[in-house]
Amino acid sequence: MKTIRQTLPCLFMAIMICACNNKATHFQANTTLDLQTIADFYNYSTVDWQKIDTLYYRPYSCDWTEEIERQIVPQFPMDIAAQYWNRLQNAKTYFHQQTLPLRAISDKKVCHQIDITEQQFDTIFVRCISQEYYMRLFVDCYNEIMPQQIDCLFEKM
Repeated sequence: MKTIRQTLPCLFMAIMICACNNKATHFQANTTLDLQTIADFYNYSTVDWQKIDTLYYRPYSCDWTEEIERQIVPQFPMDIAAQYWNRLQNAKTYFHQQTLPLRAISDKKVCHQIDITEQQFDTIFVRCISQEYYMRLFVDCYNEIMPQQIDCLFEKM
């Protein structure tokens, strides 16, 4: 009986260690998928825009602030501005959701960089609407801003 009492805690501890090791491996695999999702935002061509456009419903497609409204060039087509805003806000929401697991395990510096990267979706919009419209404007502004922000985020991690 004494042997069972001494062996039982050791056995319990061994089971817990194995369970924790399996859980850590599973968590690492999920983190890798989350990092891949963030990496997909690196370039305009690697973002799944069709998924993002159909994933969310935004009833007010022009709900930007008055500060942003003042930066719109008068000649900029408002229907295009609304499309850009809607697309970028959906991407921002998706990015935020995908980074939640990383926020949970990261330190304050990494979380701050994630916030900065998330804010770049608004920066892209402001960059687009504050200049003359042309066909590849959205792609050019996106590829000008996001790659360096994603690089910065991965460096912080």
